[in-house]
Amino acid sequence: MKKYIVSICLGMFLFSSCSNWLDVKPKTTVEEEEVFSRELGFKEALTGVYIKMASTDLYAKNLSYGFLDILGQRYQINAVANYENPLWYTFPSTYTESYTETIWAKMYNVIANLNNLLYYCDKNKNVFTTEHYYEIIKGEALGLRAFLHFDLLRMFGPIYKDNPMAKRIAYRTEFNQVPKEMQSSDVVVDSIITDLKRAEILLTNTDPLNFEFPKTEDGDRGTGKDGFLEYRHKRMNLYAVKAMLARVYLYAGNKVEAANYASQVIEGKYFDLIGDATDVLRSKEIVFSVYVDKFDQQVTDITNGSSYCIVKESFLNEMFDVANDGTNDLRIREGVGFDYGTNGIKMRKYKQENLWASTEGTVVLIRLSEMYYILAECAATPGEAAEFLNKVRSVRGIDPVVCTEANKLDEIEKEYRKEFYGEGQLFFFYKRQAYTTFLHCPVNQMTESNYMFSWPDNETLFGKTN
Repeated sequence: MKKYIVSICLGMFLFSSCSNWLDVKPKTTVEEEEVFSRELGFKEALTGVYIKMASTDLYAKNLSYGFLDILGQRYQINAVANYENPLWYTFPSTYTESYTETIWAKMYNVIANLNNLLYYCDKNKNVFTTEHYYEIIKGEALGLRAFLHFDLLRMFGPIYKDNPMAKRIAYRTEFNQVPKEMQSSDVVVDSIITDLKRAEILLTNTDPLNFEFPKTEDGDRGTGKDGFLEYRHKRMNLYAVKAMLARVYLYAGNKVEAANYASQVIEGKYFDLIGDATDVLRSKEIVFSVYVDKFDQQVTDITNGSSYCIVKESFLNEMFDVANDGTNDLRIREGVGFDYGTNGIKMRKYKQENLWASTEGTVVLIRLSEMYYILAECAATPGEAAEFLNKVRSVRGIDPVVCTEANKLDEIEKEYRKEFYGEGQLFFFYKRQAYTTFLHCPVNQMTESNYMFSWPDNETLFGKTN
């Protein structure tokens, strides 16, 4: 039988095709010694990591609009494939096991590739000849390792604020097949922060911070710039690292540092809240995303199929709090946020065939608005929290909200419902806050076990889970 995490495949990097913006030409199979004997090889290896992350098993589907948003009760489909079934919140179950096993294996496989890259990054440091390539590539790799481990912790870990000592995942930093014991979740959080801090140091004053969003078909062609360093919103850039630190510190309950890093992202002035109805992705708000090759073909399944839609308008209206906010919100508006058809209501966010080169094939993993929501959660008073929420609400086209100590968390939760549709973040919010139930949840009393993904059978058999 095949081992999982701790027994990830060694030896080869398997690459597929990629877009011109990556400025590299990955090969199908390359021996690792050859890969890391030249600077181009490091670019290819890092590109391969992003490609693996952008598979449908991970962020191109299951960890964005797919499995995680099913758990967030984003869709209302037919009775045969009803998502309002308690088995979706039973780990393991016939509904969840195939997802959780695949996610565990694929995530740790990507981490293994990052660990191999990081090993050679220092071993073969002399092959880097382009200014700042060493710092940028190593910084991105460390940031990605932290990002992936954090999502593993959010899925397979405990409700952290209630049970930070639970041992649910291992933070892997070496490329080998040696089983590693599961670590206390607070130790894992410390490791995540350590990697992010190291990435922050490496990327400071070296990351070119090219966040241009050209609206031409040619994108960056003819600019004379290094294509590998363009479109930094599609890489683990310096501000994505800062945003991750804000996200992780909030998860760990350190509101001072969470607010500090969220403010840094906002005050960096590289991103803007926008209310452009023609920009379905709100592109200037994208802090970090993945590029999905041939995403338009996959989107056909979203827009034409019946798995990711809403049958009744009342379901969507409840999700977007239309009774209080009306229908002027860009995020729900017909032809802007959603398409309203006879076969159901379907999101427009991923209909990107007519967008420009810098935003085509994009799945957003961190956006600017989250930083405002983090500040709202960390605010000293309900009035201050409302100010942060209203900065986003006003750009989305809805009236300001008034927060009290009693309703502040409810108002933040409503904004998560509206803002991150199709991006997989809502379920994580419910888990972090230990909601005992939520809108359309089929379980009346959610406990930690209903939020905590199960280990694969092989990990239980061969790993160090005791």
